[in-house]
Amino acid sequence: MGEKITFKSFKEMPLCAMSVADMTYNLTGSWRNVRPYYDYKVSPCRLGCPTAENIQRYIFLATGNDYEQAWRTIIESNPMPSVTGRVCFHPCMEKCTRKDFDQAINIPAIERSIGDAGLDNPKWMEKTRATKKEKIAVVGGGPAGLSCAFYLARRGYPVTIFEAEGALGGTLRWGIPEYRLPNDLLDRVIGSILESGPITVKTRAPLGGTVTLENLEKEYAAIFIGTGLMRSRPMGVAGEDGPGVQRGLEFLRKVNGGEKAAPGKRVVVVGGGNTAMDVARCARRAGSEVTVVYRRTMNEMPAIPDEIEEAEKEGVFFHFLAAPKSITRGGAGPLSVVFQQMKLGDPDDSGRRRPVPDGNKTFAMEIDTLFTAIGEEGDVSPFEKAVGASGGRIQIQNESGETLSKKIFAGGDIVTGAASVVEAIAAGRKAAERIGRMLSREPEPAVEEPRTISIENINTAYFTKGKRALVPRIPVEEAVAGYREIYTGYDGELLRREADRCFSCGVCNYCDNCWVFCPDVAVKRLADEYEFDYDYCKGCLVCVTECPRSAISTREEGR
Repeated sequence: MGEKITFKSFKEMPLCAMSVADMTYNLTGSWRNVRPYYDYKVSPCRLGCPTAENIQRYIFLATGNDYEQAWRTIIESNPMPSVTGRVCFHPCMEKCTRKDFDQAINIPAIERSIGDAGLDNPKWMEKTRATKKEKIAVVGGGPAGLSCAFYLARRGYPVTIFEAEGALGGTLRWGIPEYRLPNDLLDRVIGSILESGPITVKTRAPLGGTVTLENLEKEYAAIFIGTGLMRSRPMGVAGEDGPGVQRGLEFLRKVNGGEKAAPGKRVVVVGGGNTAMDVARCARRAGSEVTVVYRRTMNEMPAIPDEIEEAEKEGVFFHFLAAPKSITRGGAGPLSVVFQQMKLGDPDDSGRRRPVPDGNKTFAMEIDTLFTAIGEEGDVSPFEKAVGASGGRIQIQNESGETLSKKIFAGGDIVTGAASVVEAIAAGRKAAERIGRMLSREPEPAVEEPRTISIENINTAYFTKGKRALVPRIPVEEAVAGYREIYTGYDGELLRREADRCFSCGVCNYCDNCWVFCPDVAVKRLADEYEFDYDYCKGCLVCVTECPRSAISTREEGR
């Protein structure tokens, strides 16, 4: 304690209130009845992400140009950010608190830039050696299988991927056009995963030939099935099996394989999902006039809204509330397709209103090619008896992908039906984590209910409104002329500008407000965090009020 100072008269006193001596002898913390404490929550965007990426963390790291640690943060839960940054349906943005202030953060664009930085710096990827004796088989080299293999290899398990095709990627390679996901970039992503650990690949090795589930069960300690859905579902319309009608996935496969597409001048695509949008846009690049026919309205379309908007920009027409009724042919001429006019009835199991015929109202179109894209299905026959299947899907017991067989796990579209790339990646990782715990006899981790915040918890006085940075793109005329990637990605300046918009909801990002505003010097600023000195904190809660992002909570003293 410093020497006590006394004044002989008021003339010796300073003109304003100020401390002229050390006040540390006065332990004002004894006055407190409410205690503030640092209490980090889960950002809403993270709760919205199927892979539970720590989005707040990697965006914060990006604001400091620490792209390596940002990349490492992402791959803890997603091994292919360059892919998801391009093709994810970004549910994280729907949860972004900033959307209630001005516009949501462009999270996928930031993720894409960080993912590409990881590909450009291959030394960032740590190489894992086989340290476990148990071998794991992964059936299917799509996003679910690649994710499962990656996280098992990181644990030291030797993994063998069995892929029916001649190359890995699944729907990433054969179902997504290059203007959205270039093949050379996909090859780099897959190469990075394969080089990360003890992963062996056997291509052209479908189940049912020399590779059987029974043989795999004898040789491997666990099996993950992620074969996906790579067959278009038939429409059930008379005449659909003849010339001029093509399955949408088969068309995309040819296009992605480098074949020149020539579907004719007039094309109709039946369906409203992402596959339908990709087929329509590929047909536009082949010079066709394209109309998408969908049996509901645009509001019920399952396709990513961005993809619908892009299709419209590229000249694709839409005809809603219609479904094919019959298809006839006249020699080598065009198809004559009769469409039933539909209307919306009561909601079905999906929650969308069911399309029903609108009386006898029909219309006809003469076209050169009709593409079907009304959904996909898989082949469960090789493992139906072992794991159980219903409706062309494998039945699982929980979100870790456990099946009726203790050694067999499954995930991705073969379980959920047609879903998304990011959901398949999440399924592969969760299965890998469960397999690892099972083989090493680790206990299941405790599950805590996540706590998050909303715009009401943000002190918006510390933020300036501003629109999100759009991702640069090539002109529409140039886009429809070929398969060059449409969006070119953020440069460093755009990346930092967009990252700086993040609220960092519920998590401290070291803005110093609590330290600066504390009237009792009770907040200690350490190297990478703050702490309260409760000997002096009076519980005035100025820190709580001035924290922009609700990273400080309170509790009654003594509790």
